[in-house]
Amino acid sequence: MKALKRAFLFGEMMHKNFMKRAIELAKLGGSNVFPNPQVGAVIVKDNQIIAEGYHQVFGGDHAEVNAFNQATSDVSGAEMYVTLEPCSHYGKTPPCALKIIEKESKRFMLQQKIQIHSSLEKGYNY
Repeated sequence: MKALKRAFLFGEMMHKNFMKRAIELAKLGGSNVFPNPQVGAVIVKDNQIIAEGYHQVFGGDHAEVNAFNQATSDVSGAEMYVTLEPCSHYGKTPPCALKIIEKESKRFMLQQKIQIHSSLEKGYNY
């Protein structure tokens, strides 16, 4: 039983570290992304980070797409850690939610859902 608990705690620590890294990346966007939010993304496969990305500039690719573009190996079956719910609408860029589905991510970890009425939970519910 102790081994199982230790494995669970190790897994929780890993999740927190990956999300913490996504938060660090999000901050790199600074004011360049205004009026959009700062968003960071980390893609993990076999407990190793294989890609990172963040929203770098307003009108540019979002964090999820930048992470996919930086992947060092196949992302299918990987886990993605993102600081904000993926967009689900066509604007200056296509929906990130569709890209995540297209890339066949195994699991998606989300720090926060969007709280504005036009996007509320649409990306999360895709």
